[in-house]
Amino acid sequence: MKTLSISFFTFLLSFWILPAQNLDLIHSIAQENLSGNSRYEAMSGAFGALGGNLSAIHINPAASAVYNTSEFGLSVSTLTTENKTTYFVTSTPTQNKNGGMNQIGGVFVFKNDNTDTAWKKIAFGFNAQMQSYYHNNIQINGTNAESGLDNYFLDYAAGKDGGKLGLSDFESVRDVYQFFGESSSHGFGYQQAFLGYNAYIFDYLPDDSLFVSNAIYSSVQHNHSIQTSGENWSMAFTFSGQYNDWLYLGANINASNVEYRQITSTKETGYLTESFLQETYFQNELYTYGGGVSLQFGAIAMPNKNVRLGISYKTPTWYELNDEFSQYLETKSTDSDGNSYNDVIDLTDVINVYESYTIKTPSEFRGSLAYIFGKRGILSFDYSLKDYQNSHIGPNDNNVFIALNNQIDQSWRSVSTYRVGGEYRLGGISLRAGYHLEESPYNDKKLLGDRSGTSYGIGFNFKSSVVNLSILNSSQSRSHQLYDTGLTDRADNDINFKHFTVSWNFKF
Repeated sequence: MKTLSISFFTFLLSFWILPAQNLDLIHSIAQENLSGNSRYEAMSGAFGALGGNLSAIHINPAASAVYNTSEFGLSVSTLTTENKTTYFVTSTPTQNKNGGMNQIGGVFVFKNDNTDTAWKKIAFGFNAQMQSYYHNNIQINGTNAESGLDNYFLDYAAGKDGGKLGLSDFESVRDVYQFFGESSSHGFGYQQAFLGYNAYIFDYLPDDSLFVSNAIYSSVQHNHSIQTSGENWSMAFTFSGQYNDWLYLGANINASNVEYRQITSTKETGYLTESFLQETYFQNELYTYGGGVSLQFGAIAMPNKNVRLGISYKTPTWYELNDEFSQYLETKSTDSDGNSYNDVIDLTDVINVYESYTIKTPSEFRGSLAYIFGKRGILSFDYSLKDYQNSHIGPNDNNVFIALNNQIDQSWRSVSTYRVGGEYRLGGISLRAGYHLEESPYNDKKLLGDRSGTSYGIGFNFKSSVVNLSILNSSQSRSHQLYDTGLTDRADNDINFKHFTVSWNFKF
């Protein structure tokens, strides 16, 4: 396998699908979805003032000090994602299912038998859980009477020296593609123009310095696919303590690990009979990976036996990420004599490796209120605030990153999240329900809408162990733009998420 290292950040950003989807990728990393163990999900994550839950550690570090005994727990889940895309009045449904472990952690409680001190106990804990699932497969199908893939390649060819796009007798496609990528005076734009020319999507007329499309059409049929996979795992290491009988304090060090893979492909057909080009297939694969770190502080107060108040602050998460990128292009064509050609440019084994970059996600403030109905039940409410305009991509000395940060300032805003949950106990059985609403960070909600939904669950308490089950439903709308230039048409997508989780916790 050949590896192509590119040391210029301009090339790093230039291949991403479009500026708004650059922001989408940052948002995908910055967003922490409502994910955790079953009890937490069943109450829609409204645990900031309650504690005593392993997943609650991620929203308020004081949660671990609420435990009276040490505890270990793990969870497995299945996620069903349903999409319905609409592209030029054509609707396409898809459904995807994924599953596996999504949470594991434990808390160790040490009580203080010394009655002369106000500190009643301390607790150490850790919890790892899936903050984001990226597994999805979106199909976008429809007839486009305005633009085709030839416009994508022609836009990149515009202003380029067409004489450099051909091959000499001693050159290979891989060698020239790699040369353009490594060259500070050429880069990604020349790579795209080179692909289009050598797959015969367009020709170059040197006498007129003109690029001419080989595709003739009044409309084209698009079968566009966006396949994503990967996860964002977050590990919280927590230390907390109980002061007197009414105050719990805690702090976390959070470590995140991101793996994100996106494969986009477009099959284009429907050219006119007289067109030299008859079919085009174009595929791009992006692999993003890296890690991040943040700090977190929280407190839970009990002014009386029924009321609990919670407050927490999470610093920005500082990520260092890496991107790898590869491409594949295939065309089928027929000349005026009826001869057929199949041209394949397979560069999936030529990996463009780009320099590391950083993303800073916004900090988060959370306030929580809960009311305890004795041993019968709980009603809890959480409110959190993030200012996505404080997101940042770096380094700071590059014009492309400066432009993207300007887009963040112009396109994003502060986001409020609301969560409410309740629990009703019937002996060893607990019934739970919740509601959640997370606002979109975009000023234009057509690009990404609010995410909201309901949750339900049941728990079985066997004293030394507990088994919980939950179902969490949520929905969101978003817009997908096919490419950054040329073929820039959008498809609307309505998404429904169904998360089923089973957890087992035992005390020791």
